[in-house]
Amino acid sequence: MARTGLDKADVQRARDSLVAQSLYPSVDAVRIALGNTGSKSTIHKYLKELEQEQGGAPRQNSVSGALQDLVARLAARLHEEADGRIAALAQEHEEERARLDNGLVQARAEAADLHARLNAEIAGHAQARAQLQTETLARHKAEQQVEHLTERREHVQAELRKAQQALVLKQEELARANQEAAKAATELAHARVAAYDAQRLAREQEARLGQMREMELELARSRAAADGQAGLVAELRGMLQGQRDGRKDAAPKAGRKRG
Repeated sequence: MARTGLDKADVQRARDSLVAQSLYPSVDAVRIALGNTGSKSTIHKYLKELEQEQGGAPRQNSVSGALQDLVARLAARLHEEADGRIAALAQEHEEERARLDNGLVQARAEAADLHARLNAEIAGHAQARAQLQTETLARHKAEQQVEHLTERREHVQAELRKAQQALVLKQEELARANQEAAKAATELAHARVAAYDAQRLAREQEARLGQMREMELELARSRAAADGQAGLVAELRGMLQGQRDGRKDAAPKAGRKRG
């Protein structure tokens, strides 16, 4: 939370500390030096008053150092954001691209606005020259931001293409797996049909074997009956043959009695 009671002396001490470190005393830098306290509008007002009292902007080397520090911090922050966004790249691509496009449009608009303001203030007095230099640096910073945002968008698009290629490979692997599964299912179905046919043939063969056993039993019974009938016929034939032999023996005896 912003602290209350911020005065010009606090802002001046923070500003002088940044200048001593060869850092540009921007509103954000001064607010950070104050411990992230104070209103930006109040800090900006006090910085303007201090610049007017001292008759110009900070030294050129301070501005250059501040620009280098700002570029380094911006590059580090962009790198951290890029690392954090890679995991959700596919989902956030459209939103990120729209935001980057808006940022590019806004940065270009800011650069065009700064350029127009610089052209309008060229005819100003000597104090405006320092302001012109500051705004030139701001325009340069905006152009660098445009360049960094463009590079970042290209990097994100390249990562998205890699992710899409990886997705295509995964889809191809899934398609091959589905084909193999379908082939295995077909082979299993064929195997089940073959097993069912084999079981059906086995049942048919068992039924035929049963029929053959029944036929063998019936044939055995028929043979036993036939053997019984053959014995009976043989016995009847023996009886008949005995009767015939007895008749033959009785005929000569009767002839001798008559003589």
